[in-house]
Amino acid sequence: MGNLTFFFDRFTGSAVPKLLKNTRAPFEVEYHDDKKHGYAHNLEDDKWLAEVSKKKWVVISHDKRFHNDSVALEAVRQHGGRVFYLDGGSGVKWDKLRRFAASYKKMEAIIAAEKPPFIYRVTYADRVIRVLQVG
Repeated sequence: MGNLTFFFDRFTGSAVPKLLKNTRAPFEVEYHDDKKHGYAHNLEDDKWLAEVSKKKWVVISHDKRFHNDSVALEAVRQHGGRVFYLDGGSGVKWDKLRRFAASYKKMEAIIAAEKPPFIYRVTYADRVIRVLQVG
């Protein structure tokens, strides 16, 4: 699969990606609020989605609006985005980390098997459900 990179958007914050960076996970971790990316907190979704998708990074979010926002959806579609959003955006960090870790192997299998672009939802019960095949 090569070097897999997960990009955590501004809605997931920085705590979970920072924790993951310290675990020697079998993937790379990047996140929106990391100053090295230079993303303003209020940068429009289509702008960073386009950049991240071009890099072939996998987006992790809590924002369920991507598949309803035509501009963001077009960025995912046009640039071959791979998006997973986790239920429980207002939950505690432990729940976010646990949900990501519990679903990682399922996400990895989808990433390996499916041609982008796509958007999936990771439920409270750790089910990974296709929301939209945007290709």
